[in-house]
Amino acid sequence: MVFDLQTQTWTEMPRGSIGWPTWSKDEKYVYLMDFTGDAIIRVRLADHKVERVADLSSFLRTGFEASWFGLAPDGSPLLLRNTGTADIYSLDWEAP
Repeated sequence: MVFDLQTQTWTEMPRGSIGWPTWSKDEKYVYLMDFTGDAIIRVRLADHKVERVADLSSFLRTGFEASWFGLAPDGSPLLLRNTGTADIYSLDWEAP
């Protein structure tokens, strides 16, 4: 739920398996990670319209509970990607 101080009203956010609510810089949207739909969505507070911003169905996430989400200064989604160890081809390590 989001409370509007000017109108003294509550706005219900989408239900389901969602997390990491993040305000847009202009405060017109709330961005959410939708775990059920494997997507980043945003809710426009003016009319409660829900928009799908990013499809995460083929994105391998990592982090706390296998996810984290935020916004960059330009409003683009930031996520933690699991690259695993498959991208390491050789490693030279010298002990101190």
